[in-house]
Amino acid sequence: MYQRLIPSILIQNGRLVKGTRYAGYKDAGAPATTARAHNAQGADELVVCDIEASKQGAEPDFETLKKIADECYMPLTFFGAINSEERGLHAMATGADKIGLTSVAYDQPDLIGVLAHRYGVQAVVVGLDILKDAQGEYHLFDHRSGQTLNTHDPFDWAREVVDRGAGELRIMSVDREGTLSGFDLDLYERMRILVDVPLLIEGGAGSLTDIEKAYKAGVNGVCLGAMLVFSDANLVKIKQHMRSQNLNIRP
Repeated sequence: MYQRLIPSILIQNGRLVKGTRYAGYKDAGAPATTARAHNAQGADELVVCDIEASKQGAEPDFETLKKIADECYMPLTFFGAINSEERGLHAMATGADKIGLTSVAYDQPDLIGVLAHRYGVQAVVVGLDILKDAQGEYHLFDHRSGQTLNTHDPFDWAREVVDRGAGELRIMSVDREGTLSGFDLDLYERMRILVDVPLLIEGGAGSLTDIEKAYKAGVNGVCLGAMLVFSDANLVKIKQHMRSQNLNIRP
């Protein structure tokens, strides 16, 4: 099975935005235009996160999701305030191929199983936003409050959501998000031995070497945000390099 290369798009008020460590968001363009470019460059999948909906208690931005989906011919995972089976259905009908749950899963863990039963485990992705503190300890992070969650251990939570029906995990290193400082592969290794579902990693990619190391470590997919927005890297260049290293990526 190929290791995937996955652009990650954050949307806010209908625009593509990018920040650092889940703060300081700046406008980075039109989401649909960016999705079209990623599609043309051979992205394996696309992750779209509505960062405002769950924070504001609002309905997901299905209008922008539709515009993005109309430009995509690769699988699309949508995160953002999918807090009911009805919203999951709406997301799928609008163009999502997979439903992503992060903070909603903390509040409504039963929803993981409900959606997995309806759409299959392969269509349910649970996001784990994880912050590494100054002492090197890992904590789940809730972007709505900007605080860590002391009620959940991130590693126990990973096992629980898989048991509940998550078919894939997206592991976000919050302390590295937008920093271009490299992936936290130690965190990946700890997760890998706990669960037997595909793992996507995100947060910190800043160079071709960072991505190459992640693939060599065995990740199922890398999600890229800031590197595609704020550097001269693009998916064609990345894939050419990975193929030159004989890595298992899609042509």
